[in-house]
Amino acid sequence: MVNNKKTLTISIFEAGSYNAFYIATQGFIFTTLAIYFNSSPFFISIMFSFPIIAQMFQIFSSQITKMYGSRKRSLIINAFISRSLFVVLPFLIYFEVKNPYILLIMIILFSLFGTFVGNTWTVLMKEVVPIERRGRYFSLRNIFSSITGMVMTFVYSKFLDSPNLKMGLLWVSIFMAAFSLLSAFLLMKHEFPEGGDKIPKVNISISKPFKDKSFKDYLIFIFIWNLAIEFSRPYFSYYEVGILNINPTYLGYISILNSIIAIMVYLFFGTMADKFGSKNVLTLGIFISTFSPLMYFLMGLNNYRSVLFINAILSAFAWSAINIAIFNLLLELSKEPSESYIAANALVGGIAAIIASLIGGTLGNYLKNIQINLLGDSYYGIQLIFIIGFIMRIIAVMFLSNVEAVQRPMRYKEVFSFEGVLSKRREINMPFEWFRRSKKLNDQVNKSENNYEALEITASDSTPQLNSYEEEKSNEEKV
Repeated sequence: MVNNKKTLTISIFEAGSYNAFYIATQGFIFTTLAIYFNSSPFFISIMFSFPIIAQMFQIFSSQITKMYGSRKRSLIINAFISRSLFVVLPFLIYFEVKNPYILLIMIILFSLFGTFVGNTWTVLMKEVVPIERRGRYFSLRNIFSSITGMVMTFVYSKFLDSPNLKMGLLWVSIFMAAFSLLSAFLLMKHEFPEGGDKIPKVNISISKPFKDKSFKDYLIFIFIWNLAIEFSRPYFSYYEVGILNINPTYLGYISILNSIIAIMVYLFFGTMADKFGSKNVLTLGIFISTFSPLMYFLMGLNNYRSVLFINAILSAFAWSAINIAIFNLLLELSKEPSESYIAANALVGGIAAIIASLIGGTLGNYLKNIQINLLGDSYYGIQLIFIIGFIMRIIAVMFLSNVEAVQRPMRYKEVFSFEGVLSKRREINMPFEWFRRSKKLNDQVNKSENNYEALEITASDSTPQLNSYEEEKSNEEKV
């Protein structure tokens, strides 16, 4: 009999080892590496976005699984191929092979094989983690992952702050190679439930998820969200390292602060997702994340320390909520065969990432040497990308409001002293539910007091919720 508890425990350690490696393929660490390999902003944009772009190839996951003979074999082989590529990186740095195309090919192959790993792993997690425990479990998993990422970020930043950049990058690449192989080894120890390792009997059907109304609205949101993120994401670290030349050690400290706060709030948002619904938590997280591009637009050499400090705090709250909720929301909305829904999610996200990286990369190449004067103040051209990213994130929140998912209402009891005057209804779908109100619902709000109960029924139909709590407290809410 398969021991699911063992798999869940090993998965937590795998997350830590993988993040210790993966953290070096992100942010200021990878940007420093890419600049060392003489990469342009366009190349950096493509390399940052390709892990998302590659996910669109998940539509071939069932064929890949059939080729290998089982899900577990597919998981192991793809993991070792994708993660063993980074064993080559220390040799490239040692012999000073500074070719950006080689680095790009490594990222492409890592992402392509890695996407099949992600698809199979997601299906496995859906089968072994009970739905009522997903928020708490993935919170714990993310906490351990954040701890290892925090420690290795400090180590990597110290290496990059070395007077000899080549030696610093060499040590970074050696640790990357070691942790990537360790994470692949731990994936070998994952066990599928009884019958879960069988080859899927049906091929992935992309058309089915697009015919599902609730999931189609989710896919529209995913497209807008990935477009917004991948358009500006490479330029946060490029602006720090390539333009402002901020000290790597300070960037490491800021990243550690971000990780510490994230660890503190992961369990909170995981519990919130279980209690009030993943959509509510995701909306809150995205809304908070909109402040980051605004702060980077206002950040310069004279204030980057305070701006990065504040941004580290806000982004920790934002991305803790987003990372917990967006994965749970995907699992919540997916129906069987879940591979089709996961692949459709990856396909839409990948298309958005392609568009975003091409447009963002081209715009970044054009703006990198431009300075703009506004009311006597000087701005770098790259900072315009942050303003566009801010607007796109706001739009993403609005599209998320159309997604139908489990939303358990937050109730504020005895907050207002004049309930009859200030608030007749103290039930709020947290947060920012006003974005999703349709014209029909707005018309009903303006009806007379006698239609209030009819309005409650209509609102509950348009926003799926758990109504047992409603019935239990209905008498308390009547005024």
